[in-house]
Amino acid sequence: MSDLLGIIAPLKKFLSKTEEKICVPLSSNDKEILSLSADRIYTIPDFQREIRWGNDNVAQLIDDIDSGPKYLGNVILTQHSDNLFSIIDGQQRITILTMILLCIKKYYDEQIDVFSPCKLEVESFFEFSNILLNNFPQDLLEEKTVIQSDKLHQRYKYYHLYQYILTHPVITDQIRAEKFLENLGKSTINIILNKSTDIGDGIRYFIDVNLKGKQLDTEDIFKSYLFKYDSGQEIRDEWYRFKENATQADIHKMNYPLLKFLEHYFYCDLYKNPKYRGLEFGEDFLVKKEFKTREENPKTFREGIHIIELIRNKSYMLRSLRNLNSAIEFMIEIVESRSSTQRFETYFYYLNRKDKKEKLDQVEIKIIHNIMGKVLKDSKTLPKALIMKYILSTLLNKELQSQATLQKIYGVYVLAVLFTVFENKKSKDVLLSVLKADDETWYSELINQIKSYFLPEKITDTRLLAQYKLAMNEAEDDYRFRCKSLATLYNFFKISGDKVSIVNGKAKKLYDFIESDDSFTVEHFIVSDTDSKKTKLVLNGKELEYEYEQKFYKKYVNGLFNFIFISRELNSKLKNYWLPYKMSQINWDELTCDYSRMYLEKIRELCSNMENIPQDETQYKDKLDLYFSRDFKDQYVEFARIILKEVIEKIKAV
Repeated sequence: MSDLLGIIAPLKKFLSKTEEKICVPLSSNDKEILSLSADRIYTIPDFQREIRWGNDNVAQLIDDIDSGPKYLGNVILTQHSDNLFSIIDGQQRITILTMILLCIKKYYDEQIDVFSPCKLEVESFFEFSNILLNNFPQDLLEEKTVIQSDKLHQRYKYYHLYQYILTHPVITDQIRAEKFLENLGKSTINIILNKSTDIGDGIRYFIDVNLKGKQLDTEDIFKSYLFKYDSGQEIRDEWYRFKENATQADIHKMNYPLLKFLEHYFYCDLYKNPKYRGLEFGEDFLVKKEFKTREENPKTFREGIHIIELIRNKSYMLRSLRNLNSAIEFMIEIVESRSSTQRFETYFYYLNRKDKKEKLDQVEIKIIHNIMGKVLKDSKTLPKALIMKYILSTLLNKELQSQATLQKIYGVYVLAVLFTVFENKKSKDVLLSVLKADDETWYSELINQIKSYFLPEKITDTRLLAQYKLAMNEAEDDYRFRCKSLATLYNFFKISGDKVSIVNGKAKKLYDFIESDDSFTVEHFIVSDTDSKKTKLVLNGKELEYEYEQKFYKKYVNGLFNFIFISRELNSKLKNYWLPYKMSQINWDELTCDYSRMYLEKIRELCSNMENIPQDETQYKDKLDLYFSRDFKDQYVEFARIILKEVIEKIKAV
């Protein structure tokens, strides 16, 4: 990198918009090292991170300078012309110091001689300098041009920081503000300057400096490498689109973090190229061990290299971001809509093909929308990668769409449910073989993974006990979704050879089951869900109350095996009575959910054990306390094992 220099300089000279010469004193005279032209512009390039400072950081900076002149560390710049500089490192400090000067100027311009700071621009928010000079008026923040210019949604972050500075006691007190300015004028920074017209030089230096200092997070590093190998506008537009999509996914509570989108995309797409088979990378996108490409002239890459450096193909990265954005937008369309929409159906190009021979009706389209939504709305992130795989290999690959390829979503759903029930986040490899497979083999690998759940060792006590431990920390809605999904598998799906499908003639019933809240309401059956954590017993014709111990209640109330699906009328009749009484009120002829009928058949033994405990009205509380603390867990685990075995056997046997 050419023309690199460093010099410790007065902070005021660096910030002031006037022409400044920074010299080094020698024995006979001063030698000019750096000349800063008047009206120069400092710009924060788009490969930089967003504004990350909060009020605490601002307060610390103000308090430090308020206490006396300070050395404020390095500021790294790339000089593109006489008056244009990119800030490679130090943007948080420079931004806040510029804001502070403008706040003091706003308050005391006529009382205090406040120097005017240089113009500060933000490439990802080109209206920033205009808003800053106008003191962040709130109405301006909502103007269309401002909103459109704010690619990374930073304007209110800047606004709140500015408002905080305006109210800081050092700034609102004229005497303290004057002292602050005096100390700021005597403070120093170390300017490190690289003169280059090549934007890539600045990015390379930015990565190098920050990686060595471990100052960047994974997203910052990823973006920097992305822009390092592609200086075009298209990749930047797709990145901003990606950031917006990730924000929308978060708003819709998809629980799919930005970096997981990227990680899962590489799993789904990169390994379709045989030369990358065997490549392992971590959540930081760094290669885990030395890797040699599988090609005629193989290349060897060291451990720790970034995956974008390894790929080094800007066309691939641009295409990847476009495809990823399309996939995320489709996911958002699913989670924000109650049922299938016209926009949702536009992804199913097959529906409009004139040469189609098979039929995919509206009921099936609605089923596909619903089951995809259940996976995307669950708090577990990894199974969502199966949805991404399906979208990329089937929905975005329109030439290969057919009834058979579109119906692969049923296999995706079954594996997602089984993974959610049996596995935890440490079981990543279960899905990786599916995600890494190419477009021709991924579905057969998915079927193999489903069949692996037919093995007896999958249903272990450890896995079952893990389920109710998870229930203590996850939302009730997650377990409602999961239990209904488990019931959906039992009631309506079959595996025949190498294909998962809906049981013949049951598509309409499946749609009614997953859509109807009246015919199939969710009932907490074993442990009733009440704010008071109490259940009602009926002993000798008399109603009594029993209060569950807090820890026990939290373990089991939202457990996967505490739910059945019954009519709203029956649900209201059962209320919060205990299990034996609920069983006595069941009219079996009214049950239309096969899973619930099976569940009630298998719970008879647990119900009998519970019913035989309280013999009289005076000792029932102590006896139930003992039962729930000592015997219930083993009986519950055995019941859960039976339920899962029945679900698996039903899917296999149909």
